[in-house]
Amino acid sequence: MNSACAVFDRPIIILACPRSGSTLLFETLAKAKKLWTIGMESHAVIEHIPEFSTVFNGFKSNELTELDGNQESVDTLKLRFQNELRNQLGLQYNKGINGRIRFLEKTPKNSLRIRFLKKIFPDAKFIHLVRDPKDNISSIIDGWRSKHFITYPNLPGFDNQWSYLLPPNWQDLKGKRIDEIATFQWDICNKTIHNELQQLPDESWHMVHYQDFLDNTVSVIHKLCEFVEIEFDEAWKEKCNSPLPYSQYTLSKPEKYKWQKNKHLLIENMNGISNTVEKINSTLSLYSEYKINNIITP
Repeated sequence: MNSACAVFDRPIIILACPRSGSTLLFETLAKAKKLWTIGMESHAVIEHIPEFSTVFNGFKSNELTELDGNQESVDTLKLRFQNELRNQLGLQYNKGINGRIRFLEKTPKNSLRIRFLKKIFPDAKFIHLVRDPKDNISSIIDGWRSKHFITYPNLPGFDNQWSYLLPPNWQDLKGKRIDEIATFQWDICNKTIHNELQQLPDESWHMVHYQDFLDNTVSVIHKLCEFVEIEFDEAWKEKCNSPLPYSQYTLSKPEKYKWQKNKHLLIENMNGISNTVEKINSTLSLYSEYKINNIITP
């Protein structure tokens, strides 16, 4: 199993809240010639290993830290990733031919696993994607309502409703409305990512505002390529100059003010995330002219 340890060179890990646009960013970056992915989110790859399984460990949450897993389970996880690797053409990874590769990974659950991922991949590069909370939380609410994203149907107290990632202390959310849970998910994801990345060297992480990515795709991808040290070739640049396609998890056509249909639910929750918004904007100013905004006029 140790052979898997030598495969991954500076993995690139997208950290983001559910419904923040991480799938679109992932699909855009996956067009790079020298990046490899498993072609999907890594829920099964990680959670089918008992030591890392949310269900096997009694629904403790999706959080994993540097204290989770021994060398055998870590090597097993790397080998599972290796066995699923595909490049942009869909070709399967072959160690004898391809050698060490750049691995692109993303699932919103990883927002609660940064120290764990750093333990597995010490040279990892992290991208924190953040979306305006009004848009993001509204989209999470829509996702819960759709019942397309149920992750833990047997979670006690939620009647086959629980959607997206499972945070620590999820038990405190029993009896809460969907908008309250969605707001908590946004806050815990972004607060945890921000706090954890602050403990890492500046050169190991980068922030991206989702709207900046949509409005200035070429510029944002160019900066990310410089950060992760991969080539932004002309063919890829041409694709980024064209309108981006909808991501595979799009529920309905994106619209600038779509969040307003949930405005009445969002208003009373916005004050509770002010501290996280302020911290993110303070850091985001180093990377972008864009800011996130939690102000809603009644």
